[in-house]
Amino acid sequence: MAQSKASDDLSQEQEEGRFLVAVGAIIEHADSGRILLLKRSENIAFLPGVWEDIGGRLKQFEEPEEALRREVREESGLEIEIIRPINIFHLFHGERNADNEMIIITYWCRSHSDHVVLSEEHSEYRWLPPREALRLAEHEGVRSDLEAFLSQIARKK
Repeated sequence: MAQSKASDDLSQEQEEGRFLVAVGAIIEHADSGRILLLKRSENIAFLPGVWEDIGGRLKQFEEPEEALRREVREESGLEIEIIRPINIFHLFHGERNADNEMIIITYWCRSHSDHVVLSEEHSEYRWLPPREALRLAEHEGVRSDLEAFLSQIARKK
């Protein structure tokens, strides 16, 4: 029985994957250079109370940049300028299984407004200097996004 389970796991890992795709936004305030982080509501099932950047899954037939603008509007009320993709990574949104497997493309974005209107997904927001945002971020994906952003701005100098 154990041998059958092991061979099933191996055959599943060798199949071509069908992944969910999500987009994320590191939003820089144009005037201050601060980064927006949102705190997940305590009543959210996945990672309650965790500080994060904005992100969400693509809908069927939606272009990544279209999904990004939609997610940013839904979660913050902001309009953004998309600068460039800065990070691509793979993770499981919860338990390690095919239903939770996700590829995330994170973009560096800029907003000329700092007026945030939170959705029910979040309870709080902060505009922070990038290194302070990195100290606040606990989730590995958010930390990876912030490190990618810091790398990008270091290249500009």
